[in-house]
Amino acid sequence: MELQKRNVLILSIAQGLSVTSTSINILNTGLVGSLLASSKAYATIPLSLQFLTIALTLIPVSLFMGKIGRKPMFLLGAISAILGYITIAFSIFDKNFLLFIFGSVLVGFSQANQQFYRYAAADNVNDKFKSKAISLVLAGGVVAAVFGPEISRYSFDLFPKYFYLGAYILAALVQFFNFLILLFIKIEKPKKQTGKIRPLIAILNQKILIIAISAAAIGYSLMSFIMTATPLQIVNICKLGDSVSATVIQWHIIAMYAPSFFTGSIIIFLGNRKVMLIGLFLYFFSLCFGIIGQSVYHFWIALFLCGLGWNFLYVGGSDIIAKSSTPEERSKVQGVTDFIIFIFVAGGSFLAGILHSNIGWEKMISYAFIPLFILLFSILYISRREFKLQ
Repeated sequence: MELQKRNVLILSIAQGLSVTSTSINILNTGLVGSLLASSKAYATIPLSLQFLTIALTLIPVSLFMGKIGRKPMFLLGAISAILGYITIAFSIFDKNFLLFIFGSVLVGFSQANQQFYRYAAADNVNDKFKSKAISLVLAGGVVAAVFGPEISRYSFDLFPKYFYLGAYILAALVQFFNFLILLFIKIEKPKKQTGKIRPLIAILNQKILIIAISAAAIGYSLMSFIMTATPLQIVNICKLGDSVSATVIQWHIIAMYAPSFFTGSIIIFLGNRKVMLIGLFLYFFSLCFGIIGQSVYHFWIALFLCGLGWNFLYVGGSDIIAKSSTPEERSKVQGVTDFIIFIFVAGGSFLAGILHSNIGWEKMISYAFIPLFILLFSILYISRREFKLQ
């Protein structure tokens, strides 16, 4: 058990470092895209392709982890992140949009590996501790909330002729430290599969698992949808400045990850259904604040509530996913479920750029109510029949 706790600590630190560089990227990628792309409508394409890369590589990454272990893939992911951020920095220097896209794809592959930090923490622990292990690893993102936006705030104009170049160089440095931290993790190599493995369709056909995947997918994709467009709205449309954008995103990330210190305990006490419902209502209030005004405080409250909603939906869904498979089934189930989640995330990011450019902030936020209502009705329907989580 001590080894598992040690791994949780290391993975929590790694999560914090990874999300630090990711938050720098999220804050700036749309703004860099608007500078390098031939049209503002293409500004979020690199970020969208980054999420698509995550989705497309999740299953291969998961299968390789099942063959050679998690640690080698985690280290490979960190290396890919370092190369990706350096490539993006050079694309800014060279004013090359295609190179920017290539760097984003490398970052996407690295993030596909990082998605399994939470599952690695849940390996080889009993079901009761899985919720806490997952939430504690995600809680490492609080580090990102403090450092990511601050790094971005003070480095975006480090090179006055090349805005945002300095931020990406520092993102690469953060990933170098992440690589060093991951060297200390000790995860047992996968044992030869001897147990009975159910057909994948039989596992995915469980109604409770469908709800869990839907909750995680909708929660994550809406967060991507809103957060991708927010810096564009704050900086390019409302002219509130990069510093305001960094502050809003900073508190958004705090809201995303700080609750993870106790989300696992809340799940044990209330059950996943109630946690997901709380997440949904937080999202509803988030969208309302995003529509009624565009002051600093409206953006701050909307993104803060969005972060809280993401945490409850994503952790609640991930907990069910982690418990849905046996060790023999784990690699394929986790890969496929995260693939589904990130297809939605990529779609949300892609739509954010297009809708923000063509119909504006208020209308695009209004459309986000649709998937929330679908998920709400689905949870209420399933709960009356077979939502057995205790």
